[in-house]
Amino acid sequence: MPSVVKSAAPIVHGLLAGLLFALPACKASKSGADAAKRAPVPSEYRFDPAAAKRQFAIPPTQVMVFGLEHLDNAAPAFQVAWLEPILCRLRAYKPDIILTEAMSGEQVMGLDAYADYHGTAGRYAGPTLQMAKTAQADLKLTAAQALVRANVLSGQPNLTSAQRRQLAHLFVAAAEPFSATVQWMRLAKTERMAADGISPNLVKMLNGFAGIRSELASIGVRLAVDLGLERIYGAGDHRSDVTLPADSAWNTALTAEPGLKDSFSHRIPAFHSIPEDTMKLRTAAQVMPVMKWHNSPRYAELDADAQWLAMLRSEKMGRVGRQRVAAWEAQNLRMAVAIREATAPIAGGRALLIVGAAHKSFIEAYLRTFTDIELVSVPAMLDAKSAGCNE
Repeated sequence: MPSVVKSAAPIVHGLLAGLLFALPACKASKSGADAAKRAPVPSEYRFDPAAAKRQFAIPPTQVMVFGLEHLDNAAPAFQVAWLEPILCRLRAYKPDIILTEAMSGEQVMGLDAYADYHGTAGRYAGPTLQMAKTAQADLKLTAAQALVRANVLSGQPNLTSAQRRQLAHLFVAAAEPFSATVQWMRLAKTERMAADGISPNLVKMLNGFAGIRSELASIGVRLAVDLGLERIYGAGDHRSDVTLPADSAWNTALTAEPGLKDSFSHRIPAFHSIPEDTMKLRTAAQVMPVMKWHNSPRYAELDADAQWLAMLRSEKMGRVGRQRVAAWEAQNLRMAVAIREATAPIAGGRALLIVGAAHKSFIEAYLRTFTDIELVSVPAMLDAKSAGCNE
């Protein structure tokens, strides 16, 4: 019988040889791994949409975000005529499209359709909804159908008075009353009458929209009419309201943090030294300082800290505060998206958003991340000595 040792010798020799050859490889592998640990990790590629501006064949689209305190809250003494120095400078900017904080007709009707989930859209757009449903019944059109027809008609040149009345009616049915008001105000006074489907009641409502002190009409509509634009766009958002904390939880958290209510209302030392912040626009001379203040970088910094960052810092508000800020950020991001959508057809053109001052800094921050947006300085515009514009 052959020796077991002898028969196993070739196998053992093979194993030994394999181990001898493997040792240098193991050492090399270990030293390579150590080197990899010591070597700096290459930075990950991070796409920056805003950097694409450097590659544009034509200039980026300019967007001006004009912030202000809502004019419907101004003192009774306030007069729309005091806004002329502001309007004069905005006319010189000459936006191709104008957006406001009003909700779009699509969102108004969408919120109404989802009222069981979102709550009534009438909370923010009661008159708009009432007018829209009446006009839809009169025209036998849905809001979407009315908007399609309005877009087609508004694209035609040299509209007649009858066509402008028809267009106003279509915009009302599309839940776009401020665009309807633009058409109404572009008519001669003698042509603003009940005709071409416009009822006497609708005449009254359109005249009412034209006369309100809100910046939606007193700046947005008036500017659109002055510039010969056919409509204005709603960029406002309330879909994110569904993410707000419950009122009971919000009130409990708010009262648990001393001083937070005063911070929200700007009743804190940081704002006491700024007289423009507490002005109630009782004279024409106050308008320009107020507008400059609400569009200044300092106001943006103070307001964001007093209202929103204060909630993030508060341990007592906890997740309720975080939830409220999340809803606010979602609202402003959707408004930025609305601007981006509206500016798509005017690449290289100019857009204007008229919005509550608290929104301005957040919306601008989001707009800076987009490929085709260049922000225009409101302070520089207000400081400009435009021809024919008074202080």
